[in-house]
Amino acid sequence: MSAACLNPRLIGPLSGVTRTMRRQAGMTLLELLISMTLGLLLLTGIGTIYVGSNQTYRVQEQNARIQEAGRYALDAIGRSLRQAGYANIPLEPTLPAAAFAGTAIQGTANTVTVQYDGTGGQDCSGDDVAEGAIVTDAFDLTGTDLRCNNDPLVSNVEDLQFLYGIDTDDDQSANQYTTAPGDWSQVVSVRACVLVRSEERGITPGDQQYLTCNGALGADANAANDFDTGTNGRLFRAFVATFSLRNRVTMMP
Repeated sequence: MSAACLNPRLIGPLSGVTRTMRRQAGMTLLELLISMTLGLLLLTGIGTIYVGSNQTYRVQEQNARIQEAGRYALDAIGRSLRQAGYANIPLEPTLPAAAFAGTAIQGTANTVTVQYDGTGGQDCSGDDVAEGAIVTDAFDLTGTDLRCNNDPLVSNVEDLQFLYGIDTDDDQSANQYTTAPGDWSQVVSVRACVLVRSEERGITPGDQQYLTCNGALGADANAANDFDTGTNGRLFRAFVATFSLRNRVTMMP
């Protein structure tokens, strides 16, 4: 072997490169496991935050939709009830005002039908009505659709109930509420309840109790019927309002 091959000046630099390459060869198995564990913990934390935020958003969104549906349903029903028995008054002061020729209000515990003279607007289903014609607004619940004149108004309605306020002493104030008035001419107000459920399922962590229309209206003497248990993690909320028949009372709310 030649002396050039044994020259330490040639061997030295090559040995340094080899030692550097060994030091930069990569991570040990322990370092790899620690890195993977930290990464998994980080991903788990991010995933938990995302799932929690998404669920909170779903709950808030469904609550807002329930609130909107309940308010719209009561607004539509109340608008018709307030017009029940309305009679067009002649513009000519010398002409006598005729009494309303239709049936102001009739119904059951779960339906209500009102009539009034049209003023050229629309009925509860959005159909145009001629001025002076008798308008009929009939509300009922079919499946989970609140309908007016057979046209769906609000979906995801679980229950619809009515109580009719009867004036028995002619003071224009209801003395009692019942589901079956004996004399419809004594009805001066209506108390309505609409029970709305969430469109989506899995909003609550489990099946939870909610106040029914029976409980909200106080229509059932059995307190056990005041609450029910929801299914499939849905949200439920009962909306209640009392409406005066303005054309039968002089003190209008």
